[in-house]
Amino acid sequence: MKLTNNRIIIKYFGICILTTFLILLIYEYFDDASLKTNFTTKLAEVKCNNFLRPYNKSRFVKLEEETTYSIKNIQEGNGDTNIYQVYSITWHTKPIWASKDILPYKFRNCAFKNCIIRESSDDTSHEIYDALLFHHTEMNIKVPNKTPGQIWVFMSYESESHTVKHFLKKEWDNKFDWVFSYRSDADISFPYGVLHRRHTQSEKNYTSLFQKKSKSVAWVVSNCKSVSNRNQYIKKMMQTIQIDVYGKCGKTCSSSWNSDKCFKDLSKDYKFYLAFENSICNDYVSEKVFRLYQDGFDFIPVYRGARNIKDILPNGTFISSLDFSSPSQLALYLKNVGSNESAYTNYLKAKDKFFSNGYTRQEVLQFMYCSVCEKLNNKYKRSPKLNLTTWMLEKKCIIPKDV
Repeated sequence: MKLTNNRIIIKYFGICILTTFLILLIYEYFDDASLKTNFTTKLAEVKCNNFLRPYNKSRFVKLEEETTYSIKNIQEGNGDTNIYQVYSITWHTKPIWASKDILPYKFRNCAFKNCIIRESSDDTSHEIYDALLFHHTEMNIKVPNKTPGQIWVFMSYESESHTVKHFLKKEWDNKFDWVFSYRSDADISFPYGVLHRRHTQSEKNYTSLFQKKSKSVAWVVSNCKSVSNRNQYIKKMMQTIQIDVYGKCGKTCSSSWNSDKCFKDLSKDYKFYLAFENSICNDYVSEKVFRLYQDGFDFIPVYRGARNIKDILPNGTFISSLDFSSPSQLALYLKNVGSNESAYTNYLKAKDKFFSNGYTRQEVLQFMYCSVCEKLNNKYKRSPKLNLTTWMLEKKCIIPKDV
């Protein structure tokens, strides 16, 4: 029995020596270090009794290519022939507000990273791009030729009242494929803000906040005329309640009229803030109201604008003009709430259950870039085919009749 055990030990010792010898021969045969590493890795992953199966060099080379393909090719703008096509995107008409430092983007935080933003040198080179981006206010130009299969994306963050006039040329008809807009029915929908529910209630002395306020209503505005007739509406409210106007159309604020500091300082003295839109359009709920849900904005939003506002903002956190038959009725309600500590602080407490952080211009562009890249990868096609004028006008902004 002992002799048999010795023979078994000698047998396995011999197998190990033979295995080691074969590995050394293989290492000497292959002069490519990466192939050696790959082979050794594969050898370690299989059982000893089948490690001598035929070696396929091209198989390992392909594995190496597939793990190193992406970053270099995308940075250099070369299409990758192994896995992904690289899509190129450029602006035909850039937003006037977009500075050069926020226009480029690397797509590192996108679901799909195989896209590049390129700076177009002139109109003649536009045919080489997979997607062209058009910002609405810069479209009073000669309409370029469209390459078959190319995607045109129309971008507007303004209401239809301020948008439709920019593409009335017949040559624009049926040119666009996708729309980027605040509207919920856009191909790429990006609202001005989103409210999030807080995990913990804000710890504030609401009685103290209420008692320190000595003024009624504030309004900060830069556009002194608007199609929503908000100026006329507010003038009628002023017959019943005191409203102080700041910004380009009124008094000077404590700091820049559109800064957070201006609003926070006003909220220390004023009980209400008028978040009145310049257009009355469904889904058009601008930063005017979303910014009031930030920390330190301790007044109640009074909203006049989108008819579907109650589908967007939480009930009990704001006061809507839609609930009142006239400006004077709204003004009377504000006076009543403003003189009742319990009623007033209930609104503030409800509002403080939510918060919203406004988007920067850079974040808006990055969201659009990522979305365009994703749709290019998914071969997204709108059905039915987009007629921009029809789409823009089918949800008509209304001329209000409450004044």
